[in-house]
Amino acid sequence: MPADKSQLETVTLNENSTAPLNETTLPQQHPLLGQLLGGRYFIDRELGQGGVGVVYLARDRKLHDKPVVIKVLLDKTLQNSWVVQKFQQEKEALARVDHPGVVGILDTGELADGKPYLVMQYVDGVTLRSQVKPEGMPLDRAAEILKQIGRALAAAHDRGIFHRDLKPENIMLQTFGGGEEQVKVIDFGIAKLNDSMVAPSTMTGATAGTVAYMAPEQLSGRPVSAATDIFAMGAIAYELVTGRKPFNPETGFELLEMQRAGVRVHPIDLRPALSAEANLMITRALSFAPEQRFQTAREFGDMIWRALTNASTAPMESEAPVASIPATQLATDANAPARHTADLSPKTIAGRYEPAKVDTLNPSFVPPVEDEKRSSGLGMKIGIALVALLIVGAAAGVLIWKRDAIFGGGASRSLNYSLTVQKMRDGKPYQDTFQSSGQEIFENGWKFRMNLSSPQDGYLYLVNEGPVSGDTTTTYNVLFPDSATNGGSPRVTADQKLQTAWMRFDDHQGTEKFWMVWSASPVKELQAISDAANDKDQGEIRDAAKSKSVRDFLNSHSSPKPDVAKDSAKKQTTVSGKANVLVNLIELEHH
Repeated sequence: MPADKSQLETVTLNENSTAPLNETTLPQQHPLLGQLLGGRYFIDRELGQGGVGVVYLARDRKLHDKPVVIKVLLDKTLQNSWVVQKFQQEKEALARVDHPGVVGILDTGELADGKPYLVMQYVDGVTLRSQVKPEGMPLDRAAEILKQIGRALAAAHDRGIFHRDLKPENIMLQTFGGGEEQVKVIDFGIAKLNDSMVAPSTMTGATAGTVAYMAPEQLSGRPVSAATDIFAMGAIAYELVTGRKPFNPETGFELLEMQRAGVRVHPIDLRPALSAEANLMITRALSFAPEQRFQTAREFGDMIWRALTNASTAPMESEAPVASIPATQLATDANAPARHTADLSPKTIAGRYEPAKVDTLNPSFVPPVEDEKRSSGLGMKIGIALVALLIVGAAAGVLIWKRDAIFGGGASRSLNYSLTVQKMRDGKPYQDTFQSSGQEIFENGWKFRMNLSSPQDGYLYLVNEGPVSGDTTTTYNVLFPDSATNGGSPRVTADQKLQTAWMRFDDHQGTEKFWMVWSASPVKELQAISDAANDKDQGEIRDAAKSKSVRDFLNSHSSPKPDVAKDSAKKQTTVSGKANVLVNLIELEHH
């Protein structure tokens, strides 16, 4: 849990006196470097020091020198009963909360002179403060960070713990492979605990926190609650999207008056790309009255995430068991609620379209109609000749069109997709979801769902190619369309944001083959098997003739391959090509 100078700039007021304890006082020397605490923790170096305590990087000799953080109070603060009490309460707070977004406590102990210390998880990352830019942070990244902050705070609040010093300096960002980023809320040194075992009776009238992020009730010395941390989270959200703090006073009294008057410069004034919805949410979180803010930190985090990413505004579904499907490496949640954001007109609502009775690959070709007004035998012969010419010409046109549609030369089409991935441990969600372009190696048991959109109208089909069985027969599983997503319709409108049901990797290690078909018109070979996604077979195609039809279609349309471009920054992949039917094979690795 590395610290920097700004991380230690916390002002706390001693509840037993009026003398402030300023964390920016001159550092004091500590004789712990090179020592072994508790016969286990070797003190490597100092990470930061202020007027209350000092933080060290140490190595756990019992766990292969795993890095840990040791926090120790300074000698002079041992005379301050309130500081000692808060130190003990920090230990209690961290022991209460078990959440990936909150720094974990590993051990406690005492030095030879009786001075207490805490052993905490070491976060190999940077502070959120270091990532705040003058022009503001990319909105999608800010959205993910705020969502994680909201969930971490909610976990603490559910345990009766209010941080009281939430700020960018007390939020660490730990990075993993594939661009995954994990929020870690740190420093519960001045947290307020309900029903504390260390200090059952709560003193009132004390002000604690960092002025720029303190809520009105906190500045006034009134009781704090979850709404107090939500206010600080609102201030952080404002700063992430604009690069500026919502209020810039010279004194605490001036800040209180600014808060009472409300946010004068709205975030959308500084960041025009911000949606009106996101602007309203941030200003709501900064409301003067606690009851006017969000009910929970999780609610604020999830809602601002959706507003900043333009995702669905429908409530996020609760975790539900994901049904396993036989003979496939993927399992799908056939009961997941529909997740799309486009306001579809009645003609595009699932189940209300009628596939045109035209050639699958040439929706524009209409057979010629004979002229009913033939007045003579010569006219009849001329008419027949003309019809024959038209038929021959049209047939040639169809052949040319089919060649262009398959091999290029047709209208340009494209489809964007990304993955929302949920790690799983022991059958339960582990950490928050993250976005992926599909380049990572996934683990067995993890869940994912696909997010898709296209600038054109079209028909989408997703088919999983299962493992080859003993008789060398390839099996197929229909993943989209299904009754739970988009109403069971393959019809997708232009710019519609579509999200599939959850899918899960089972224990078959290796490469997952995932066929995506994006067509300008219904594909008869796939229309015939779409009903399989809604029957008792849960999507598995068990009819041999239908399975062969799918295999033949995929084989005949898989060459030439469409253009595939992966955007690592946006975690998105674009499939494009000059054809009315695009067929792309997606391969996902898992072990």
